[in-house]
Amino acid sequence: MTDERATGPTLDFEAVLAQFVERAEKLIASQARMRDLIRVNNDLTSKLDLPTVLHRIVEIGMELLNARYAAMGVIGDERRLEQFIHIGMDPDVVTQIDHLPEGKGLLGALIDDPHPVRLLKISDDGRSSGFPAHHPPMENFLGVPIRVRDEVYGNLYLTDSLNGAFSAEDEELAQALAATAGIAIENARLFDDSAYRERWSSALADTARRLMRDEEEEEHLGVIVEQVRKLAEADLVSIGRITQSGDEIFVDRASGIGADDLAAMSFPVAGTFAGDAIASGEPILVSESNEFAPHGFAQHALLGNSVVIPFAHGDVAAGVLTLSRSVGRPPFSARDLDMGSSFASHISVAIDRAESRRGRRRVELLEDRSRIARDLHDHVIQRLFGTGLSLQAAAAAADPETAARITAQITEIDNAIAQIRQSIFAMQRDPETTTVSLRARILEIVDRVSDQLTSRPRVTFLGPVDLMVSGDLTDDVAAVVTESLANAVRHAGTAQVAVTIAAVSGEISIEVVDDGVGPGSSPRLSGLSNLRQRAEARGGEFEIHEATGGGTRVSWIVPT
Repeated sequence: MTDERATGPTLDFEAVLAQFVERAEKLIASQARMRDLIRVNNDLTSKLDLPTVLHRIVEIGMELLNARYAAMGVIGDERRLEQFIHIGMDPDVVTQIDHLPEGKGLLGALIDDPHPVRLLKISDDGRSSGFPAHHPPMENFLGVPIRVRDEVYGNLYLTDSLNGAFSAEDEELAQALAATAGIAIENARLFDDSAYRERWSSALADTARRLMRDEEEEEHLGVIVEQVRKLAEADLVSIGRITQSGDEIFVDRASGIGADDLAAMSFPVAGTFAGDAIASGEPILVSESNEFAPHGFAQHALLGNSVVIPFAHGDVAAGVLTLSRSVGRPPFSARDLDMGSSFASHISVAIDRAESRRGRRRVELLEDRSRIARDLHDHVIQRLFGTGLSLQAAAAAADPETAARITAQITEIDNAIAQIRQSIFAMQRDPETTTVSLRARILEIVDRVSDQLTSRPRVTFLGPVDLMVSGDLTDDVAAVVTESLANAVRHAGTAQVAVTIAAVSGEISIEVVDDGVGPGSSPRLSGLSNLRQRAEARGGEFEIHEATGGGTRVSWIVPT
């Protein structure tokens, strides 16, 4: 027979022993998880690349908590998911799903109320909005917020525990992982921000050095556009400059997607983000969800998320620097705006440098052309003219047949002189415009009156007259020279006339001196009176008096 008295205590002992074994197993498992958490802490905090850190957090969460699926949602500025990093689903299944979560339903509830959520069955929760087509079924759920200091950076999501359900201990472990993840993310963000600013600062310094060198072959605006596009990881960067009328923007430089189509286009300023940035003088962050203006720069120069940064030329608004990313790419941050603004300030310097180089080349070309024109006029034409006079004298003493042949050659010389004069006037044109330069106009006026004087007037140009005199001021200068020479022609006995036109210290001055009888005590100003009015209208001065040694001196000075 079996001893029943021994059976009871034996069963009790076995039950107690089983409890001890179970508790020991739980303790061992708990210690193993603790060791895993310590290992995870070291793993996460040793990485400084932010994308790597985010992906590793999801991997560790799935491994540590025995979940079939794991994901992290990064919260954007509008309290919706900016990034969604997931593992566990088959790539073919992912491609069949219409779209990844956007932060609505249960995930949105965790964003709006950042506290842990643990569910035995997702479908039983009223906040659940279901799954899209082709999405794998998911039963239980565990979600915890990830905080970086006082900011909720995102949420860690775990579904389908391999143990059948997530426990309270799993929730505590997930919160501990989220705390470590917050530290790792903060470290990675600080490192990334430091490296980011170092790259921009180095590029800014390099651009400043290029601008200071001011080498002729440098194309500074193109370099700035390329550097900004690479540094900001933008898909399109463009520089739009305001036209002289102020109501349109033309694209001066562009680099990236659609740059070839955008180059040299122009758009109205009104009703665009560019116009808003120019009006406020402050950069604008443009989200791809914004409705673009119906026409103009906003529609053509912005792809998706964008930054529009105004820049000035001196104290005057000059245009905008626009950085854009394709639709679907992450938006620009405040640091992109700050660094982009620093580069925008270099654009006005680059424009100044480019205009300065063009101005120097223009002056050099005009001066060189003027020198050649003077040599042709003062030497070649005069020699041809003298040869023609000699031939005329010879023709007068020759027989009719010889005289006719000589006269034909004189005609050829006259034609050659006319062609040379046309070439001189063409050379005196501003190479950047179709307008005859001031020098050419003055020489033409002098040629017209030369036949009425004993000798051709001597003309002297001082300073960059063609650059300082433009528009209606050119007409005034031409009128002053014309009337002054006409006045010299009317003076009996005038033999020599000297015309000096100078552009110095922000003033244009004209002096015409002849050796005639002089203006007398009461000169008749008739035609000269309007020259006084022209000078006074421009805030200048006009004088006519007797020249040193006799004759008349006319002086006309106005500020430019």
